[in-house]
Amino acid sequence: MTKKLLKAAKSPTLKNHVQPKAKRISSILKNKFGVELSDFDAALNGDVQAAQKIGELARQGSLSAEFAPKLAQLYEQIISGTEAYNKAVSDILVQAGKSAIAIDKATMKATLENTKYGHSRSELAAEFVSSKSAESQRHKYQMNYTQIKGYIDAHLVGIDQKTSLLEQSNRPEIKQIAADEQYEKKELNEALNKGDKARYDLIPEKDYQSSPGLKAKLLQLKTALGF
Repeated sequence: MTKKLLKAAKSPTLKNHVQPKAKRISSILKNKFGVELSDFDAALNGDVQAAQKIGELARQGSLSAEFAPKLAQLYEQIISGTEAYNKAVSDILVQAGKSAIAIDKATMKATLENTKYGHSRSELAAEFVSSKSAESQRHKYQMNYTQIKGYIDAHLVGIDQKTSLLEQSNRPEIKQIAADEQYEKKELNEALNKGDKARYDLIPEKDYQSSPGLKAKLLQLKTALGF
């Protein structure tokens, strides 16, 4: 009698009551963490690859849990240090640029002022030479003018003095001429009025020049005055 072969019995599995009710959350495992509940079930059922996958992720997770905070802190230090370094370099270069421009401006200003100073000194020297020459010419002219004026003034004063002296010296003679003219007129009137009976001896005749010592006195005074 031949025995019938029985179908192999299906391996029993634990009933998963939760996953069907939390499908959305189940999908997060794969999307967010790179594992699935199927890997979990496979590893439980002796799947070496699934177990290795979970073990590797767990190893990485353990390392991350232990070292990630320290690494994050170090990265933050690197990033903040890099930021501070580059900011400092930027500040240095910006300030260097500003200071270089300021130094260039100051240098150019000093150079310009130095040039102006040199020009001013040259102009001052030229002005001094010109003024000195003009002053020498003015002084020379003034000295000559003063000498000429003094000479002319002295000459004119001398002429005026001589003229005044001559006028005074000639007064007796001029007076005498006038007196002679008056005398002649009186004689003529006497002749016209009285004819042969004219008395010329009664007409007084003035004599301004016959005074004793007049000419000698005038000569003495002229000599004393330098004439």
